[in-house]
Amino acid sequence: MKHFTTVALALLLTLSLARGGGAQTATPVELNAVIPLTGGGAFLGKAYLQAFAGLETVVNRGGGIQGHPIKFVYQDSQTNPQVSLQLVNGLIAKHVSFYIDGAPAGVCSASIPVVVNSGPVDYCLSPGVHPPAGSYAFSSNVSTDDLGKTLLRYFRERGWTRIAAITSTDTTGADFDRILDATLALPENRGMQMLVHEHFAPTDLTVAAQMARIKAANPQALVTWSTGTPFGTLLHGIIDAGIEVPVAASSGNELRGQMVAYTGILPKDLYFPGPLAITPPAGVRGPVRDMQDVYFRTFHAMNVNPDLAHALVWDPVLIIVDALRKLGPAASAQQIRDYILALKNWPGVNGFYNFTTGDQRGVGSDAVAVQRWDAAKNDWVQVSKPGGAKL
Repeated sequence: MKHFTTVALALLLTLSLARGGGAQTATPVELNAVIPLTGGGAFLGKAYLQAFAGLETVVNRGGGIQGHPIKFVYQDSQTNPQVSLQLVNGLIAKHVSFYIDGAPAGVCSASIPVVVNSGPVDYCLSPGVHPPAGSYAFSSNVSTDDLGKTLLRYFRERGWTRIAAITSTDTTGADFDRILDATLALPENRGMQMLVHEHFAPTDLTVAAQMARIKAANPQALVTWSTGTPFGTLLHGIIDAGIEVPVAASSGNELRGQMVAYTGILPKDLYFPGPLAITPPAGVRGPVRDMQDVYFRTFHAMNVNPDLAHALVWDPVLIIVDALRKLGPAASAQQIRDYILALKNWPGVNGFYNFTTGDQRGVGSDAVAVQRWDAAKNDWVQVSKPGGAKL
């Protein structure tokens, strides 16, 4: 029955775009969101607003929530953990049952401890947070642990076993430091060698010294892990140092605007472990592809070419909408949490979700593949199977 209802949701969303109509003029159900509209994460906030507009169209044409249209109410976190925490405390004071937490990981991490045990439901749009099992906090997309395992498996199968790394000293980099150490320690990776692992502060204006040491180590591939403006600093450093090996980067950089801005400094071979919604496979049908069709059709109608930021927000919002459709718009935080934790075989744009595993995100390595930036196509192309195996 659970599988039937989730497939029905996919079909409903597909048909809603074709038929129009939907939710009538009733009191809107407000979906609260704390997102970075200014500061270092503003590039995410812009995409989130586009996704919110598309989601309002899809959900409201599909009948809204029990006849009520949805309406997003968002506040600017300024990409500042302290500001975000203040805004979340305000939502708690208003007794909201859930909210969308707009990331990055360092911003989500400030508010999750406040809600993790008693609510409201916090759906963080960063894969870099790891909420406790059974808690009121959820994380969007594939875990950074699975991103790291997928990337290193692809490297290993390509024969790139002598690697170097450079990561930022913030929450994002520290999380991936842990992942690199743990993944390289796995038995299947015993033939891989970390030649040098450099670090840099996100506020650094140059990484020339670190890149000189990396080049001197003569790696077969380089792993970088940072997002936003610091990623640009890394790209400049790679070009300036004359490093010409394959380069991997965080999927948090799979943003079209950013790729355009960095066109002149992109490495020849740039890889990302990214969600399947970035590069959906051709010729595959089923509920997941139905959801992807709605997703892409919605954005194309808006003249928007979606990227990672849009994919991060799409499934979490529809999961909450699905809960409210079943439970009613006045559902409590506990009801929403319990509903999500029981979901199995829920089709989203990144694959089938199963929250009964206790990982608070529902998707794993089968929902991520290695993707290469193709400058000629101005797009990403999938170069591995889900999980990182060579095609």
